[in-house]
Amino acid sequence: MVAASTQSSAKTMPIEVHSYNGAAFRGAVAETQGRRASYEDAYAITSEGQTAFFWVFDGHRGDCASRFVATLFSSKEFSPTKNKLPSDKRIQRAFTTVDDRLRSFLCEGHSHNPGCNAGCTAVGAMVARNRDGTYAAKLVNCGDSRCVVIHAPEEDEMSAATIQVKLPKSLETFRLAAETNWSKDSSWLPEWPAVVETIDHKPSLWVERARIVAAGGKVCGGRRARLDGNLAVSRSLGDFDFKDNAGRPAAEQKVSCLPDIYEVSGLPERTLLLLACDGLWDAISSEEAAQFVRERLRYDPPMELDEIAQELVSYSLEVKTGDNVTVLLVQLGSPIAEDSWSENSAA
Repeated sequence: MVAASTQSSAKTMPIEVHSYNGAAFRGAVAETQGRRASYEDAYAITSEGQTAFFWVFDGHRGDCASRFVATLFSSKEFSPTKNKLPSDKRIQRAFTTVDDRLRSFLCEGHSHNPGCNAGCTAVGAMVARNRDGTYAAKLVNCGDSRCVVIHAPEEDEMSAATIQVKLPKSLETFRLAAETNWSKDSSWLPEWPAVVETIDHKPSLWVERARIVAAGGKVCGGRRARLDGNLAVSRSLGDFDFKDNAGRPAAEQKVSCLPDIYEVSGLPERTLLLLACDGLWDAISSEEAAQFVRERLRYDPPMELDEIAQELVSYSLEVKTGDNVTVLLVQLGSPIAEDSWSENSAA
């Protein structure tokens, strides 16, 4: 493993930066507490051979959920199998298992614990290198953190590699329906140079609202709607006060712990993955962030990934995001350094 940590600041707000290299990727994480009273985000990176998993967790109502979940996703039980991506069923089962263990950790026998209603969103990218040198990925999203896939800096729009995207079943059904009308907030196809983005799970999103109402909940407000006037996300790990209907399975609770899974194939080397909590996405769009990253990699000499991640966090602070900000930036391909990594990391 190649790891480095530095400190910077945007108007006295410290930004912590770490760099990581694996056998088939190089990456960096930049994170800041920002204007919040506490830091509630966490991340995890696990790698085995030519396969790597990347996760960002955005906590709310305390940091106990995000910290616990990051530790679990960094464990061997939830780490990659060498050169193989897990099935969708295995991913769904992992999220259900983690949610059950989080409930035991936060709630059982600890009703006095003020953190027993804590929760966190989760966004991940599971990546494996194919024999032909391309990469396959599964983007996994539960909540309003987001992953964006970005074309390699050397590619141009007219001759870019053909990349295949398979949507989650619920979104694919909607895409194929007659008179489909994607809104700005629910389109999975951002503009160039982004390839695909995960769709945020907000209570106002049509498919989320339907589940909430069916479970006896209500959605209050417009674009910034909240579930039962309280929670700003509609899927998460934890938040067990919104998962209290014993007659409904996990997928039908007011807040679901089951993620959407996007399958992406044909990714060439040097393709980029940008994972971040909503503290970044409140300040910049997927397309703007994709352009931001590519421009800096096209400098002569190009900027390092840790510098770019740090600049993204600094930008979000400059436009006055009110949240914690965590950015995980990955470039596929053999790292510049010769070191490789097959251990796990969580923070």
